[in-house]
Amino acid sequence: MKLTAKTADKYDLYIRSVQTPEADARFLSKRFRRLTGRPLRLLREDFCGTANLLCEFIRLHSENKGIGVDLDPLPLQWCRENNFLTLKPNQQNRITLIQRSVLSVKTQPADLVVAFNYSYAVLFTRPLMLRYLKQTMKALRPGGVFMLDAHGGSAVPVEDREVWALDGFQYTWEVSSFDPISHEIICKIHFAFPDGSRIKNAFVYRWRLWTLPELLELYDHAGFRNVHVLWEGTDPHTNLGNGILRRVSKGRAEGAWYAIVVGQKPDASLAKAVPDSSYGLGQVKP
Repeated sequence: MKLTAKTADKYDLYIRSVQTPEADARFLSKRFRRLTGRPLRLLREDFCGTANLLCEFIRLHSENKGIGVDLDPLPLQWCRENNFLTLKPNQQNRITLIQRSVLSVKTQPADLVVAFNYSYAVLFTRPLMLRYLKQTMKALRPGGVFMLDAHGGSAVPVEDREVWALDGFQYTWEVSSFDPISHEIICKIHFAFPDGSRIKNAFVYRWRLWTLPELLELYDHAGFRNVHVLWEGTDPHTNLGNGILRRVSKGRAEGAWYAIVVGQKPDASLAKAVPDSSYGLGQVKP
C-alpha cells in the first residue's frame, strides 16, 4: 500500500526515519560490558516514546529486561498496540512501561539508563538537569552507567531544512528558530508523500541546546565518575556521521557533530575503562 498522509502512521514514520534500535541495543550491550566487565541485563530508557530500543534489547537475550519511562501516554499505548505484537508473550512480560515524569519516577535499580534522541533537552535549566541527573544516579546499581546523546556544530542552530528521501516518503527536519542567549531551539519534523499529501508538524520539539561542557560539569556535580564523551566520526565521502563512536578528550569543530556523554555511578569494583576502543552505532539523524 502506498503511503499517504491519510494512511501513514506518524510513529511508524518516525521509527523508519530517525531510529536504529537494533544497532543501538547491540551497541549499548557491548559498550556496557566493556565498561563494567559484566553483561547488561536491565536497561531503563527515559523519554522512551514507543520503546523501540527496549523491544530490540529484549530480543537480544532471554534474561534481558527493560523499563520505559515517558510522560506522554500516546506513544506508550502505541508501543503496546504495535511493538508488543511483534514480541512473544514472555518477551512482553520483561518490559515495564511507566507513564510518569523522569524527575519523580522510582524504579528498580538498572544497569544502564539512557536518554536518547535529545529528549532530556526539554529540561531547560541547570537546576532541573542536575535534579534529573541525581534522580538517575539513584536509579542505577553501583557501577551502573548513564548515557545521553548530544549534538551541535556551527550548522545545527541555523534556521534551515534538511530533506531525506526514504522508502515511500520524504522526511524533513526543520530548525525553525534558535535563541543564542537562552539556547532555546525549536525543531520540527514533517513528512511528505508521492501523492503530494503532507503531515506538517508531525513532531515539534522545544529544547535547550545543551553544550558538552555544561553536560560534563553537571554529570560531575551529580556525582558521576569516569565521565567521558564518545564522539562519532565523519564519513569523508558523505560528510555524514559514519556510525563509529570513539572515546575522545577533544572533538572536532564541524558543521554538525553527534556524541554520547557517559558517566558511572561510583563503585569500588569498577572495571578500568578502555579509552581507545571504537564502537559501532547505526546511522543517526535528528
